[in-house]
Amino acid sequence: MTFKVRPEQDEADRVFIRGLNARLRGVINAPTHSRTEVETFQERFTASAWADLEVDGTTFVAVSEQGQRLGYVNVRESADEIADERCGYIALLAVAKEAESEGVGQSLLRAAEEWSKDKGFKRIALDVFASNSRGQRFYETAGFKPETLRVVKRL
Repeated sequence: MTFKVRPEQDEADRVFIRGLNARLRGVINAPTHSRTEVETFQERFTASAWADLEVDGTTFVAVSEQGQRLGYVNVRESADEIADERCGYIALLAVAKEAESEGVGQSLLRAAEEWSKDKGFKRIALDVFASNSRGQRFYETAGFKPETLRVVKRL
């Protein structure tokens, strides 16, 4: 499959991105949260990619030669509390089902890493849900290493 990765451009890109929310929600098993809370979280978090934040960030979209959108990544400036410095943060990454295992996710990761390097960051981080075993394998294969584990208890 031949495709290119480009910056997000228009409302059609945003419609595509919002359309992948169901796919992202599908890998979330958050035992202390209701399904409604998970759905609301995903919609809110995706919308934060376009919020007028004081945080620098961008969204890249993978598009086939025929113009079909295949996936996206949203990368932002964040804090590395251990090193007490700024870093890149992959807030969202999703690939359409039909584009899985075609190198789309890897290309989107590279775009996020290059953006972070261009900003002068030494590190890039992300969060992956514990229930997303496929995502965990994907990120570990790409060189990401787990450093923290967040555990949650409903009170």
